[in-house]
Amino acid sequence: MINEYETHGNLNPKLWIDDTLRKSLRNGFLKIAHHFYEFLEIDVPIQDIILIGSNANYNWTKYSDIDLHIIVNYLEIGDNLHLVQNYLHAKKSVWNSNYPLTFNGMNIELYAQDSNDNLHATVGIYSILNGNWIRKPNSKIISIDDDAITQKTKSYEYEIDALSEKDPKLEFKIKDLLLRLRNLRKSGLEAEGEYSLENLAYKSLRNSGHLTKLKTMLQSNTIGQLSINESLNDPKGAIQSLIMHVTKKQTLDDAGWNHVMKHTQGVDDSMGQWKHPGKCTMISGNQITMKMVPHHVLGIDDLGTMKLMKPEQTYTYPGNKVFEIPVTPQWKTIIMQLRNAIQNGSKYGN
Repeated sequence: MINEYETHGNLNPKLWIDDTLRKSLRNGFLKIAHHFYEFLEIDVPIQDIILIGSNANYNWTKYSDIDLHIIVNYLEIGDNLHLVQNYLHAKKSVWNSNYPLTFNGMNIELYAQDSNDNLHATVGIYSILNGNWIRKPNSKIISIDDDAITQKTKSYEYEIDALSEKDPKLEFKIKDLLLRLRNLRKSGLEAEGEYSLENLAYKSLRNSGHLTKLKTMLQSNTIGQLSINESLNDPKGAIQSLIMHVTKKQTLDDAGWNHVMKHTQGVDDSMGQWKHPGKCTMISGNQITMKMVPHHVLGIDDLGTMKLMKPEQTYTYPGNKVFEIPVTPQWKTIIMQLRNAIQNGSKYGN
């Protein structure tokens, strides 16, 4: 635990009038938080919506994030906490990519927090939902514990680990993460110096290799953009290969699957739609669970068996790996082509 920082004598005036949150901001934060909750697609009640972090304390700076946490009980979402955490992190990552919200230059960071988590007793917590302080901060002493640092770093770690070199928005996502991390560190150094929560979270990401990973991916992506591609494969050929595969006219080999993955920007990851919602994914193994997957998914195994998988169901394939195509508008044309190609005498399973 870290104690006794020099702090401001007042809360951030952009958010607060004395120790009262500006009314227009409370309404705005409530609106954002409810949209985030709907985006999570979880059927559990909101216990609270809180403002936490530097902007709920006296150690704020102009770089501080606005940390809005929706409090829910993870155990009510599912009994496998690891899967629940990964699902919520994946949804948060997609949210950050689609909705990079800011207020007066400060990033608005949304997070679904487990109601069973406990933070240190002196951390300031303000209930946006109820419009009052759950725990008032102390302008003389600010205490930060390891749990608060871990909570801050885990979200960034997940976003970095989820990056794919095949993502067309990769450069934007990397640069956005690097900017947010630079601001995170600036915020901590200005407020409290080397031992601030923000700076320690930044150092944790550096020590774990995540910062190096970000910079390496950005370098590789830039080199790839500057390289001259001498041979362009026809993406229609990849779809035709899939059609031949599911109609049992020709089984895809490793080179064929690589061709399909390239032109669908597929991701090889056993977490599938949990970690990469809306993307084509390749799953190692033949047991597929659709638990907490909000959309239908078309699955094709390495033997050509194809099934339309529905949310909350479990499926078994005869093959050893399954290629997933999410049933979303982006992939509608490909799915229609596959279904039309095998209407007569196929092994398509509903």
